[in-house]
Amino acid sequence: MLDQSPQNRTDRCLPFLLAGGRGSRLHELTDRQCKPAINFGSGSGRIVDFILEATVQAGFQQLFVATQYRPYDLCQHLRAQWGHHFPKGISVRDGEQVSPRGYRGTAEAIRLNTTSLDAYAPREIMVLSGDHVADIDLAALLEHHRSHGAAATVAATAVPLADASSFGVFSADAEGRVTAFREKPADPDAIEGDPEHALASTGIYVFDWIWLREMLAAEALRPETQHDFGHDILPRALADGELSVCRITSATPGAEAYWRDVGTLGSYRRTMLDIANSRAALKLPRGMERPLIEAVDCFTEGSVFLPGSSAGQRCNLRNVIVAPGARLPNGFEAGHDATEDRRWFRCGEDGTVLITPEMLARRKAHLAAHTGRPAVRPSMQMPPRGEIGGTKANHVGEVAKA
Repeated sequence: MLDQSPQNRTDRCLPFLLAGGRGSRLHELTDRQCKPAINFGSGSGRIVDFILEATVQAGFQQLFVATQYRPYDLCQHLRAQWGHHFPKGISVRDGEQVSPRGYRGTAEAIRLNTTSLDAYAPREIMVLSGDHVADIDLAALLEHHRSHGAAATVAATAVPLADASSFGVFSADAEGRVTAFREKPADPDAIEGDPEHALASTGIYVFDWIWLREMLAAEALRPETQHDFGHDILPRALADGELSVCRITSATPGAEAYWRDVGTLGSYRRTMLDIANSRAALKLPRGMERPLIEAVDCFTEGSVFLPGSSAGQRCNLRNVIVAPGARLPNGFEAGHDATEDRRWFRCGEDGTVLITPEMLARRKAHLAAHTGRPAVRPSMQMPPRGEIGGTKANHVGEVAKA
């Protein structure tokens, strides 16, 4: 009888985690650390923990990680929180150490580590993205790849058609074979029978290693290459009839798969609100706690407090991200006057306001130098003490814990 344990099912497939991106649309949140390492929720949670949890749950025994932009915090987190969950170890290769130019694209991160990867003698390489919030069954993805016989498999999910221009978008037949693929199209195609959604790449792939190694070597010789999976490798797989699509499933029995791109301040904030309010039915990774969205004696609407932040009494916040270390004074207000917010804070296109300690310090220094102005804007009318949005609040004693 065959051993169908998780370890046996993932044997000879090497997970390769891409974790080198800055996430420039998150602005000051990634000034000191890469996007996968920024806080998510409360406790010790980071964005990268979602895909790491999925990797452990699938039964993988080892992990290969490619880093580049400000990797220190990420590497510390990997060692402290996840090292003992991978019995065969975590190997980290930083782009600036591998090549003077660093990794110029997602595909080059693998090509420049070909010799190291060959030492594992893998049958497949599973390429993972460290900067998405996801609940995905990676063992099922691998089984799909092996059963369909294509050299390349892409994990895909339905996204609102209005947002699909930010992703690679597929058209596929009933068997999962791709009929068309376009990277970040201006006019994305809707899913057949579902005009409100498009089928988008999650940035998670499974490749037959021998096939991928040959494609990467050939692609490196092409002058116009972008060294990117979406722009270069996937179109070649499609042209060769070697591309399959797998709709993601949840690693939690009976639950729906969940995947969100949190690459903007607005999507980052809204995803944490979904989880805090239980609108997203996904199990949090180990070490992560639900995001904190309330503070004692404050009125908060659509706002989140990251670990290490705090708020004084009777603050009034709407659509605000309070960054680690930010301490809001008594009577502080943000999110109600866009013109005033833009003077001091980072404002996203959807009205999300990011507040960092440095921004608060600049604001405080400016207001202190102009004694004719109050240090705190006159507060809007507050709801009765202990109520939020007309309902009793379940306040926490501390806004956030480090």
